Amino acid sequence: MSIVRGVYEGLTAITYSLILDVIMKVLLLMGFTDIVYDLLQLITAILWIGIGMFGWNNVCIIIHRGGCRLSTMYRYIMFIAPTTLAISYIFYLYHDFDAAALLFLISISILLGLSVAGYVGALMLSNQFRNNLGRVGSVISIIAVIMWLALVPSVMEVGTAINAIGNASMVISILQLRKRYVPTRRVSHR
Repeated sequence: MSIVRGVYEGLTAITYSLILDVIMKVLLLMGFTDIVYDLLQLITAILWIGIGMFGWNNVCIIIHRGGCRLSTMYRYIMFIAPTTLAISYIFYLYHDFDAAALLFLISISILLGLSVAGYVGALMLSNQFRNNLGRVGSVISIIAVIMWLALVPSVMEVGTAINAIGNASMVISILQLRKRYVPTRRVSHR
């Protein structure tokens, strides 16, 4: 695979990761509801982390060491966050609500930290290519994640809506950047 194609696919993966990031927050906002939503939360978290890891690993080439470090963070969190999330669901099913709530909060904290790391990565990309829309979107999303720290459901809902706006801005800026790395096809003449 060529470098240009790898960066193109990495940027595509990062856009999907930003979309899944908001979906994951909406699902996490529901907390423990029933086994279907709990499984959706777990599957979305795993997909989001996996896609983010792939994306930042391929984009590593154009933002130097920062992207590589982000990919490594996603790789380690892949083992930690979904495991603690799954264990919290098991505690919830066995009616140990205190342990379930504690592990759920730990999982959310780890996932929010990883979200912020992704926004900082998008900020690095935006700074490198002088894209103001990406910069603004990153700052908006970081502020939205800070709103989650209040642990007040109404504030978290507003934070999620603001996060969606910030992520949409970052997606638009990354799609603009991705146009620079469209792989070219060789035309064969017969």
